[in-house]
Amino acid sequence: MSTFLEQFEDLRLKTPRLGLVLLQNVNSDYTNFSDQNKNCYLIMNCVANQDSMYGRDLYGNSDCVDCDHISACTLCYQCLNCKDCYNSGFLQDCESSLDCDYGYDLKGCKNCIGCVGLRRKEFYIFNESVTKEEFFERRRNLSREEIARKFEELKLRVPRVYAEMRQTENCTGDYIYHSQNVNVGFDVNNCQDVSYIEESKNVKDSYDIFILEDAALCYDVRCCHILYNSNFCYGCVSSSDLEYCDLVMNSKNCFGCVGINHRQFCILNEQYSREEYFVRVAEIKREMGSSYGREFFRSTYPIEDTVAMWERF
Repeated sequence: MSTFLEQFEDLRLKTPRLGLVLLQNVNSDYTNFSDQNKNCYLIMNCVANQDSMYGRDLYGNSDCVDCDHISACTLCYQCLNCKDCYNSGFLQDCESSLDCDYGYDLKGCKNCIGCVGLRRKEFYIFNESVTKEEFFERRRNLSREEIARKFEELKLRVPRVYAEMRQTENCTGDYIYHSQNVNVGFDVNNCQDVSYIEESKNVKDSYDIFILEDAALCYDVRCCHILYNSNFCYGCVSSSDLEYCDLVMNSKNCFGCVGINHRQFCILNEQYSREEYFVRVAEIKREMGSSYGREFFRSTYPIEDTVAMWERF
C-alpha cells in the first residue's frame, strides 16, 4: 500500500495546474503572480505596475525595465532594492533619488554619478562635489566603462551599513522594515515574531517561509497569500488550516489537496464529513510517523520553475 506522500505526489501529477497566476491585469498576459498591472511584460511577483518589463518583486512602478525589488519608481533601469526613485539607472539600495546613474546607498540625492553612501546631495561625481556646469560637462565626456570601473572601486573604499533595516526591533538579517522579533529574515516588511523568512510582508508567528503575504501561524510555506494556521503549502490563497496543500484557493481544513477551490474537510481532494476528516487526518499523521513535518513535498517536474533555475534557460 502506498504511503500518504506517495499518494499525494500521484495526485499532484494527475491534477491540472495553473500555467500562470494572473488577477486584475490589463494587457499583461505574460506575467506571473501578478495583480493590478497594466501594459507589463515578463515580470513576476508584481502588483500595481504600469508599462514595465523584465523584473520581479515590483510594487507600484511605472516605465521600469530590468529591475528587481523596487517600489514606487518611475523611468528606472537596472535598479535593485530601490524605492521612490526617478529617471535613474544602475542603482542599488537607493531611495528618494532622481536623475542618478550608478549609485549605491543614496538617499534623497539628485544628479549624482558613480556615488556611494550620500545623503541629500546634488551634483556629485564619484562622491566629489562639482558645479552644475561642470557636472553636465563631465557627464558628456564620461564613458559607461569608466563610470562602472570607478564606481566599483569607490564601493570598496566607502564604509557601508552592515544591514538595511528601518523601524525594526530585535531583528537579524537584511532588508527588514517596520518589523519586530525577526530572526534571520531577508526582504521582510511589516512582520512580527517570525524566523527564517524571505520576501514576505504582513506575516506573524511563522517559521521557514519563502514569499508569503498577509498570513499568520504558518510553517514551511512558499508562494502563498492570505493564509492562516497552515503548514507545508505552496501556491495557496485565501485559506486556513491547510496541510500539505498545493494550489488550494478559498478553502479550509484540507489535507494533501491539489488544485481545489472553495472546499472544506477534504483529504487528497476527496470530501469527508467534519468528524471523518479529523479522525482520518490523525490516522495519516500516525502512519507518517517521524516523516510528518520533516519532508516537504518535492517539485513534480525535472526542472523547477524557480528563480534559481532561470540561469538554465
